[in-house]
Amino acid sequence: MKDGLAGKLKAGRTAPCHYEGKYFTLGESWLRKDCFHCTCLHPVGVGCCDTSQHPIDFPAECEVHQEAGTCQFSLVQKSDPRLPCKGGGPDLEWGSANTPVPGAPAPHSS
Repeated sequence: MKDGLAGKLKAGRTAPCHYEGKYFTLGESWLRKDCFHCTCLHPVGVGCCDTSQHPIDFPAECEVHQEAGTCQFSLVQKSDPRLPCKGGGPDLEWGSANTPVPGAPAPHSS
């Protein structure tokens, strides 16, 4: 809700969802700082789900780095986080748990 409305709709009714100190109208959506997308689902309440893709299969010498102020992730070297991860090639997987994609060629072996 915008300035001065303090959780009230134009007709003077109270907004149906109160979440983390803010009021939202039915169907209104927002993105939390932790990359969860939330929607006011009155009378159920507020529903939130993670919208980011986290890398899960990558070399042990690498780690996941979240870009400051965004929902973007990258893989960097543990020894020097300024450098991108190397050695994974095309086998790096993003949120798939290595689940094969239907119709995709079988992964190559090393």
